[in-house]
Amino acid sequence: MKLTLIKQFNNTFKLAYNSDYELAKKVPLNEPIEFEFTKKRNLKFHKKFFALLNMVYENQEQYNNIEHLRKDLTISAGYYDLRFNIEGVEVKEAKSISFAKMDDTEFSEFYNRIVDVVVKWLGIDKQEIIENIEQYF
Repeated sequence: MKLTLIKQFNNTFKLAYNSDYELAKKVPLNEPIEFEFTKKRNLKFHKKFFALLNMVYENQEQYNNIEHLRKDLTISAGYYDLRFNIEGVEVKEAKSISFAKMDDTEFSEFYNRIVDVVVKWLGIDKQEIIENIEQYF
C-alpha cells in the first residue's frame, strides 16, 4: 500500500490526494506502521535530462543511435548491473531511469554524474553545459 503524504509546518503529515483516503482507511488505529520516504520525480527535471541527452547527441559523431548513447552514458556514470551473457562474459547493463526505479533524489545524483561524464568525454566546460540546458527551462 502506498499513500502520498504532504508534510505540514508542524511536522505532521496529511494525505495528498482524495484517492489516498480510501487506502488510509485500511491502516489500523493505534498500531505502528513503517514509513519509507521517497521524493516523487519531477517531470520537468526528467525532460531536462533528455534535453541534455539530445544536446550531447547533436554534438558528437560516435553514435548514430541516441538510445545507445543514453545507455553508455548511464553505464559510464556508474548506473549499471553486471550480468553474464551466454558465453559467460561479464556485461554491464544500464539501469533503468524510469520513474518507478529512481526517486527525485537519486535522479538528481544520476543527472549530475551524467553531466560530469559528458564534461570529461567531450571536453566541454561544465558551466557551458548547464547554461545551454537551462535556456530550455
